[in-house]
Amino acid sequence: MIKLAERTWPEARALARDPRAVVLLPLGAVEEHGPHLPLLVDWLGSEELARRVAPHLRRAGYHPVLAPALPYGVSTLAADWSGTVSLSIATLRRLIVEIVESLSAHGFRRFVLANYQADPEHLEAMAQARRRLERAGRVQVLFAGFAPGRAVGSAMMNPRVSGLMRSPRPQHEWHSGELETALMLWARPALVRRDIARRLAPVWLDFRGPLGRGARRFREIDPRARARGYFGWPAAARAETGRRAMALRGRLIGRELVGALDAWTPPRRRRR
Repeated sequence: MIKLAERTWPEARALARDPRAVVLLPLGAVEEHGPHLPLLVDWLGSEELARRVAPHLRRAGYHPVLAPALPYGVSTLAADWSGTVSLSIATLRRLIVEIVESLSAHGFRRFVLANYQADPEHLEAMAQARRRLERAGRVQVLFAGFAPGRAVGSAMMNPRVSGLMRSPRPQHEWHSGELETALMLWARPALVRRDIARRLAPVWLDFRGPLGRGARRFREIDPRARARGYFGWPAAARAETGRRAMALRGRLIGRELVGALDAWTPPRRRRR
């Protein structure tokens, strides 16, 4: 995949003038992921989503360009834990808008925000940024991964993805559970505290209800969350599950993106 930050400015200019160029901007987070996973799970997950989606865009005739990831996001739910860095909605919205506007000023027109962070306030920042950016009709902004308006994310936790899991309660798997642990076992196994993960008992509960009622901290979903920091069954995770889940998500998301990209007509470029 073309990495924007590794190109010279004349090379970047040529990319920006390519009407089939699609900028992939991963949106990450630095936040707690239980006692067994590092703080970078969502950051790594967003970059992996971008890498998995890119081949499907290329096969459809588009030219994916990977922009440097934003490592920080809105992590209000996990703000009680040491190491978590949480931006405000306004700050993340402004970062997204200014990055996209900077690149669009040089000619880029198509953008995909690759996102692995499901905090509702993070998603709200994404929604506000897209509304602001698309207001003038000069750019297209799409989402890959967890997206505003999708409680769980259609391609992130659909029945085919859930069917890959060993958990007997996939509908109650979420933060730092089987799938996120599996992702790390596949992508960065050295960072998983396996001895701890194997000893973690399942924590299955209804998180969607409290989120729908406006819960803003994990402790409002589970009073004992402060001592645990995870939801699901980390001990069930396998590296192969992580690999297969990300490959499947890449195919499903890639299909959605290609349809949206094909349906959009870029505005005519001004002659300079």
